[in-house]
Amino acid sequence: MVRRLIAAVVVCVLTGSRVFAQDPTGAIEGVVTDKTAGAVASAKVIVKNADTGFGRAAVSGADGFYRVTALPVGTYSLTVEAPRFAAFSQSQIPVNVNQAVRVDVQLSVGTVAESVTVAGRVQLVDTSSNALGAVVSGREILDLPLNGRNFTQLGLLQTGVAPLTAGVATAGGSLRQGQAYAVNGMRPEQNVYLVDGAQNINRMDGGYALKLPVDAVAEFRILTQSAPPEFGGTGGATTSVVTRSGSNQYRGNLYEFVRNDAFDAKNYFSEEVEPLKQNQFGGTMGGPIKKDRVMFFGYYEGFRNDQGITTSATVPTPGQRQGDFSDLGVPLINFAAGGVPIPGNRIPAAAINPAALNVINMYPLGNVSPSIYRATLVGRNYSDQAGGRIDVNVSSSDQVFGRYSYSGGYNVNPISVRGTDVPGFPTRDDLATHSAALSENHIFSSAMINSLRGSYLRHKFFFDQRLNQTPPGALGFAYTSSNSEGQGPPFFNVSGYSPIGGAITGPRNSTQNMFEVQDALSWTRGAHLVKFGAGYQHTGIDMFQAIAPNAFYVFAGTFPTNNAVANLLLGAPVTFYQGLGDFGRDISVWSASAYAQDEWRVGGRLTLNYGLRYERINPITEAQNRLTGFTPGAQSVVFPSAPAGLVFPGDPGVPDGIAQSANGVMPRLGFAWDPTGAGVWSVRASYGLFYDQFENGAGTASQVPVSSIPWAQFNQFSGQGLNFQNPYQRCL
Repeated sequence: MVRRLIAAVVVCVLTGSRVFAQDPTGAIEGVVTDKTAGAVASAKVIVKNADTGFGRAAVSGADGFYRVTALPVGTYSLTVEAPRFAAFSQSQIPVNVNQAVRVDVQLSVGTVAESVTVAGRVQLVDTSSNALGAVVSGREILDLPLNGRNFTQLGLLQTGVAPLTAGVATAGGSLRQGQAYAVNGMRPEQNVYLVDGAQNINRMDGGYALKLPVDAVAEFRILTQSAPPEFGGTGGATTSVVTRSGSNQYRGNLYEFVRNDAFDAKNYFSEEVEPLKQNQFGGTMGGPIKKDRVMFFGYYEGFRNDQGITTSATVPTPGQRQGDFSDLGVPLINFAAGGVPIPGNRIPAAAINPAALNVINMYPLGNVSPSIYRATLVGRNYSDQAGGRIDVNVSSSDQVFGRYSYSGGYNVNPISVRGTDVPGFPTRDDLATHSAALSENHIFSSAMINSLRGSYLRHKFFFDQRLNQTPPGALGFAYTSSNSEGQGPPFFNVSGYSPIGGAITGPRNSTQNMFEVQDALSWTRGAHLVKFGAGYQHTGIDMFQAIAPNAFYVFAGTFPTNNAVANLLLGAPVTFYQGLGDFGRDISVWSASAYAQDEWRVGGRLTLNYGLRYERINPITEAQNRLTGFTPGAQSVVFPSAPAGLVFPGDPGVPDGIAQSANGVMPRLGFAWDPTGAGVWSVRASYGLFYDQFENGAGTASQVPVSSIPWAQFNQFSGQGLNFQNPYQRCL
């Protein structure tokens, strides 16, 4: 739970940030007056989208105030007509996602034939909302330089938004590729991403799931603080993306961006310029199927990247690989024989474990020095993105849109983020994301609009597949991999040297299916804009996560000698561990929410925003109840033989999800004040209560306990020549 008490003074706000709805729409509002500043009631207000011909109408109230809501993002024209007044029109009014544009209109007395036209774009100043955030438009997305043309990088231009640190991004690899940024000190996993109002979240790793090319994005907005009640599901920021739609004119483009090592300088640590061949290409097309009624938009983008990666590793010297440690510089001590030096720092050939020789030969020979190896390897990142949407103006009272999007591809990593810096153990990641949304806006009247949306997201991620599938038996070990998906060489962590072998954990194969339905009703009543809404979401994840399927070994310079490589040759690890059992899981979680909010224009300068949100927050459950929790001192009833403290679903007080469900009640309150009434600066403050979704910390129970294997399966050596007896019969 995150409590926020924010008092913010915003001076000379250049872009409005009034949140109208989680719907990917905006609004135009203002006051109609005459030359004496008197309110003009019952003025007819008409807005029209310049590209699609979509139009809406409203009537000003007794105080002259009008509001036109649920407008798809785009550029609009505004026309105001009233008896005895000349008609007023203004064009080039940009409507952004989740924002309201303030356009005050002053009518002049005139005849029916007279009109007043105002040219020029409206400068947006937020004087009615307490929310903080900013919009990045399609023009900025296309014009500003972006590495890889990833539009989320533009979010870093906003206050309080920071990129992932280099260490976190590198260590996370593909698992963190969707975690674009951290906002106001919150974890990047706490951000929520919306595409056309539908959730676009990778629930396994955090961050966004579906990738979109910048040419398919109309605009996006990061809501960094003080979200109104219609936004929830997180204690972090909300990023809302709106895809481009077609118009009444056929428009399209083709493009290709090229990067090549012919234009690059040499990496300081590499002998030559690192290879780089990158091509990013695609195109878009949009236009009318039926003018003013049906519009389409489609896109495709391909990405092909082959890039060099320079890696360095500390490796055993040629002599050490044969048991000769005379180059060590210090005596090789035999602790098993009472701490005496080993003659000549040489391990007798008869004492070297045959399997250990196979392991140490996986190390490459040093090429910078006898103990330093350096190489430039080539990684591959290929992806494709495609999709389209159709917008239909069914009638003046109904607008419908449907969208389907796909992004997918694969990465080949010559160096796994969970493995060694030594080449020879590459991995591959496969990703595929499908997203579909269908929305219908029904206009009951100029004052009441209902928005209904359904969406589906499928995200498949096969992470860290072993391309080197050499089984442990091929190296001389007497055990097999615990699962075929993760088969490969074991992992050896050798103190003072680079590790060798396949990655410790993985691979992981997960398929996420997310269904969501939302409904919202907006009602303008005098000085109030009231909104009610509810939503339901269900997420299911079918996953497999291998844990040390080929085992991992830790060798340290502690016993039986003071050198880790020597202990590797002798077959004497400090730790041996292999994960056994069934690591497939079928997990799911559902959540529901409801909210009510009101924007009350108390006067011409003060607006109050208040409301209440409710969320049913549930922990994940597993289809076969294969989850575990920990309660100190408790003895399981479901599995009486389990160690004390380990509890399972069905034990007293332990539900299926281990953790208890929660009812999140979240009040929100804020105000926006225009001190001068000129709309050039504002004062805003807010209070809100926000909840994160469960990260319930439950473990997974295997059908076969995760355990070690008797050390004899490592082909324990006899200890000839060193008088060494291996004490590690079972190593954890």
